[in-house]
Amino acid sequence: LIDDAKNRSERQQLPQNFVSELIDDEELAAQKADARQGILLDPSGNVPLKLYEVSYDSLDDIQNKADWNPQMHLTNEEKEVVEAKGTILLLGRSGTGKTICISNRMERDRQVLGHKHGFSQLFVARSSRLRNYVRKLMLGDINSTEKTSDKSLVFNLYEELVHNVERALHPGERKFHPKGRIMFAKFKEEFYSANYPKGKVAALTVWKTIRTFIKGSIEAFMAGGVLPKRNLSTLGKNRCKIPEGQETHVYDIFLHYQQWREDNGLWDDCDRIVALIQSIVEAESMCSPAFEEMKKNKIYVDEVQDYTQIEMLLFFKLGKGPGALFLAGDPAQSVVEGTDFRFDEIRSVGYYITESNPSKRRLIPEKPRTVNVNFRSHAGILNCASGFLRLLFDYFPGSAQALERDYGLFKGARPGVFQGVSVEQLLTLIRKIPMVPILVHDDEVKKWKKSLGGYSNVYGIAEAKGLEFKTVIILDFFADLPKSVQKPWRELLLGRERTFEFRNKHPLVETHLKFIYTAVTRSIETLYFAETHSSDAGDAACRWLLQGELQPDGKAIATRNKVDDLRVERAIMTNDELCVVGIENAEMALSSDLGIDQAINFLQ
Repeated sequence: LIDDAKNRSERQQLPQNFVSELIDDEELAAQKADARQGILLDPSGNVPLKLYEVSYDSLDDIQNKADWNPQMHLTNEEKEVVEAKGTILLLGRSGTGKTICISNRMERDRQVLGHKHGFSQLFVARSSRLRNYVRKLMLGDINSTEKTSDKSLVFNLYEELVHNVERALHPGERKFHPKGRIMFAKFKEEFYSANYPKGKVAALTVWKTIRTFIKGSIEAFMAGGVLPKRNLSTLGKNRCKIPEGQETHVYDIFLHYQQWREDNGLWDDCDRIVALIQSIVEAESMCSPAFEEMKKNKIYVDEVQDYTQIEMLLFFKLGKGPGALFLAGDPAQSVVEGTDFRFDEIRSVGYYITESNPSKRRLIPEKPRTVNVNFRSHAGILNCASGFLRLLFDYFPGSAQALERDYGLFKGARPGVFQGVSVEQLLTLIRKIPMVPILVHDDEVKKWKKSLGGYSNVYGIAEAKGLEFKTVIILDFFADLPKSVQKPWRELLLGRERTFEFRNKHPLVETHLKFIYTAVTRSIETLYFAETHSSDAGDAACRWLLQGELQPDGKAIATRNKVDDLRVERAIMTNDELCVVGIENAEMALSSDLGIDQAINFLQ
């Protein structure tokens, strides 16, 4: 296996001069070159080979434990992260091993600290699939409904955690009924569109300002739960992206929203979390045993980019002392509408906590550590992802921390595009690739499961975050975009928009760009875009993907698959994959070990 990996690495690894050209900074290029030296290519795919460590002491476990799993071998940068001290912030693009770092850090903490009385750990995620994935990494194949007897290791969804803390502090009470919850869709449809049909500022910009800054920032919490109007303009343009001169107007909309919310007995997430933290502060002052039982020695949060500052404050409050938190994420995958995340926001929370108690300075996280080597996808997938990231950075500067561009170290097939594919043809494709995951907008999952005859492997993109699949079909992402952004998406992809004006007029496109980047990077080996009908955004996206002249380097980042070819076997491969198979067959035909008839078969 290792010999095969070495041979394929030498043949398939991208040329060093090509990798260097992709990175402007010489130091980063040198780091990338060093990383390449220690990477082997998987013999069965176009991604780095994952290596595992097995010690002599593990032999008994291998023989006697049916659910034994080896520990993954870490790169040097991953080892530095796992063994670092204090509160850790981890930044990395999709597929760079953030979740593996979390699970390895959890295991290391158990080995080092698990013998101490009362030691406890908590893993938190928003996605149930991601939560279950990490639980399986830590505990092996345990049924999702089965309760582990080890109470020191808990895996919670964020909503479960909030509910559990509320129940511990206020047994029998339920102040925030789910029916009264306001999320962006409700805010837009029932409040903003009804009261500001020709609003000067986009609904999402207003919602983001309310959720992230006026009510969800640490400054708001320090001011009693609401940021004063005079302080809104002091947040800075790079942090709070309100169109110039509209700060007072947006704040007046917020005051109107607050009155509407109270009149209708409704609540938003900020109301709930502020009330919960205030209860925690009260419980701390009274040394409440119920709250002390909720606190954990170590808390690990994946996809941290989807949380506001006051939600981060909740994690700090639940941790037992300095170095309790391990927080990992990627702002480019922030898909919760209304959350505008930067890693600096977390450090600000640490400064707030230590302001009145300098002895807790260790709670302030250091600057984020980064992981850069992509262990999931090859260059064909990552070059496509990088195209969408480029649009995000060009049109929405500051929306995500810029790391080195998302290029793979190994060659691989570009994505395939099925334009105008019918549901019947899709079902044929599904039959040829059993259990292939289909990614759609989260609010379209039920529709597509029904349309595909009850097919179970339809995932919402947010639901699929943190997961990976060998083959992925992204279905009607562009056709199912809201009507209000169809033409803006078309103009964006065809290069007809001016960046500054576009950012202010169409903030929802920023969220969509993060969604499509997240969807693309779920794929390990093969990726398909499937659009079932014509749309402004879909037609432009197919042109953008397939026509090299729309890309900076003049090279197309995807290939077209003919929908009529779904009747034949080769339709389960992209055009690039067909070329690779043809070359490999030709090489086999030249082998001296084959007879003439066998060689002819390889060439047919």
